[in-house]
Amino acid sequence: MKLRVIKIDFHRQQQLLQLLQKAQESVENGEEVSTEFARVLFPPSRKEYELTYYGKESVQSIISKTFAAPIQMDRNFKGSGEQGWINKIIFGDNIQFLKSLVEMKKRGELKNSDGTDGVRLIYIDPPFATKQDFSIKDQKAYADKLKGAEFLEWLRKRLVLLREVLSDNGSIYVHLDWHKSHYVKVLMDEIFGEGNFLNEIVWYYRRWNIAGSTFARNHDTILFYEKNNKNHVFNNLYIPKSEKSSGKGKSWLSVIDEVTGKRKSILQDEESKGVPMPDVFDISMINPMARERRDVNYPTQKPEKLLERIIQASSNEGDLVLDAFGGSGTTAAVAEKLGRRWITGDVGKLSIYTIQKRILAIDNHKSFAVYNAGHYDESKLNSFETNEWKKFAMSLYDVEPHQDTIKGFDFDGLKDGELVKVYSPQDFEENTKITEDTLRDIQMRIGPSLGNEVFIIAPQGKFGLAVDEYDNDGEWDTTFNLLRVPYSMFQKFTENFTPLKQADDLNSVNEAIDAVGFDFIRPPKVEFKVEGNLLSILSFEAFSRIKGEYQSNGFEAFSMLLVDYSYDGNIFVMDKVFYQHDFDEHNTVTLDINKATEKMMYIFVDKFGNELKATLKE
Repeated sequence: MKLRVIKIDFHRQQQLLQLLQKAQESVENGEEVSTEFARVLFPPSRKEYELTYYGKESVQSIISKTFAAPIQMDRNFKGSGEQGWINKIIFGDNIQFLKSLVEMKKRGELKNSDGTDGVRLIYIDPPFATKQDFSIKDQKAYADKLKGAEFLEWLRKRLVLLREVLSDNGSIYVHLDWHKSHYVKVLMDEIFGEGNFLNEIVWYYRRWNIAGSTFARNHDTILFYEKNNKNHVFNNLYIPKSEKSSGKGKSWLSVIDEVTGKRKSILQDEESKGVPMPDVFDISMINPMARERRDVNYPTQKPEKLLERIIQASSNEGDLVLDAFGGSGTTAAVAEKLGRRWITGDVGKLSIYTIQKRILAIDNHKSFAVYNAGHYDESKLNSFETNEWKKFAMSLYDVEPHQDTIKGFDFDGLKDGELVKVYSPQDFEENTKITEDTLRDIQMRIGPSLGNEVFIIAPQGKFGLAVDEYDNDGEWDTTFNLLRVPYSMFQKFTENFTPLKQADDLNSVNEAIDAVGFDFIRPPKVEFKVEGNLLSILSFEAFSRIKGEYQSNGFEAFSMLLVDYSYDGNIFVMDKVFYQHDFDEHNTVTLDINKATEKMMYIFVDKFGNELKATLKE
C-alpha cells in the first residue's frame, strides 16, 4: 500500500519540532506527555465539527468487532407465520442481537412485505430517558450507572448498528429527555448525516406541576432521522378536525397559534383533511387508573397514542418495525395492531414476559416467537441438522463462513484470517472422538498451508484431549485451538465475557448494561413452600460464568419472582412480579390468593437471566 505524503509549510514544521522537543523533555523527566499534544501532532482528518471523547471507536471497528450472537427460538406462538415471517421478541443485550440482525439483513432474512431488505422504521427509548435514572437531584442514580463519555459510546455503538439494519428508505426515532439530547443530536448527525435530520419532535404532556426553582419540565425530545436523503417513507398526518359550520362547503378549524400560544380558527374546505401535523405532539401521559396502565404496569411505559403517530407516519402495513429497547412492549403492541411486522428485544426478563403478555392479549395476533441471544438452551442444539448446527457454532465464535478445500480436506470458515474446521454431532460415529491422531493427520496432510493457527470446533464431549491448545509440544509450526460447544474454557475466548444482569427492584429495571459473550442456560436450584397466602424461598442457588469459570451464588443472586395466578397449563401469562427487595428477612412475600385459581405457575429468575419454572396447586 502506497502512503500519501502530505507536505507541511514552514510554520507548521517549526510548531511540530517545538512540540516534539517538549514531549521528549516530559518523558526524560518521568512525566506523561500531555494529551493536548495529540491535537496538534495528529489533527483529525475530518474538518467538520464532531463530538470528541475518550474511548470513541471508529465506525468500522464497531461493526467488525461486535460479536453477533445468533438468535435461538425458545417458544413459539401460532406457528410459522405469513410468508415465512415470524415476529420476534429477543432476550439478550441488543449490541449482540443487533449485529445478528445486520447479518440476517445481508442474508435476505429481514424483509418488509413488499420484498425490500432491512427495517423500515426504528424507534428506541434508551434507558437514560427514564424517570428513575434522574429521580434525585444529586444525580447519584446516573453516576452509579454509566457516566458521560462511557454512556455516549455505549449508545453510539448501538446507533451505528441500528443504521446498518435500516432499509435504504427507512427512518429512526430516538426518544430522549433534557439530560443528554444535545449530545445525542451531535452523535446522530455524525452517524446518519446532518442532512438526514428531519425533525426535533417535542412530546408535550400535561401533569400536575409543583412550583420550584425552574420552569416545570413537561416534555421529552424525539430526534427523527432518515437513512438516505429525501428517500424515506412518510405518510402525512393531520390534526383532527374541530369544525364549526360556516356556510355551504366551508368549515372552521380550531388550532393553536404557534407564536401567541392562543387558540384561533382558520377557514378550510369541507373536503380538506385538516392542518398537517406539527412537530409538537400534545399527548397525555398514561393515566394511572387507565386500563392501558393497569394491564401492563411497567415503570417506563409510553402511551400507545405516541407510538401510533410515529408508526403510522413512517411505515406502511407489512413494513418491519424495530424497537431494540423493548421495555413495556408499546412499540411491538402498536405495530401488531397496525398490521406491521415487528422485532423487539430487551436484556430484562421482566420486559420479555411483559411484552409476551401484551401481544397475547391482542385479538387475532399474528405469529410471534421468543428468542434467546447470547443465552442458549444446550438441549436444543442437538435438534439442529448438520448445516444448521455448524452455522450456529460458527456464529458463537464469530467465524466467517467460508468453504475451502485444501489438499482434499474441507474447511468451513475463517476466524481472524485463520482456517476453521467445524464438526457437527452427526459427523461422529458412536464412541469416536477428536484425538491427537486426528490433529496429526490434518497437520501431515496439509502442512505449511495451515498457517500459524487452526480452529477446531466440535461438541463438548467429542474431544479426546483435555487441553485447549495443541502443537505437539512445540514441534509443529501450527497451533490447533480446540473450541467446544457449549462454551470452551479457553481463557482468551472468555476473558471479556460479562453476564446478563437482571433487576432486583423497581429502580433497576432499565439499567444500561453491557453483557457480551454467550452462555448456556443453567436453571437455579430453588426450594420453596406456599402456606396460605405466603410464599417462602427456603434455599436458592444460582450459577454464573465469569471469565470462563462457573460460580455458585446464594439468595443474593435472586432477581425476581413472576407469578401467573391462573395458569392454564400451557402459556404463562404474568400477573405479578415480586423483586428480591420485596421479600422480607425470612425470604417471604404475600400472594394475592383472591386472584388464584386451581393452578398457579411461578418463575424464579436469577440475576444472570436463568429461570426455574414451577407449578403448585392451590
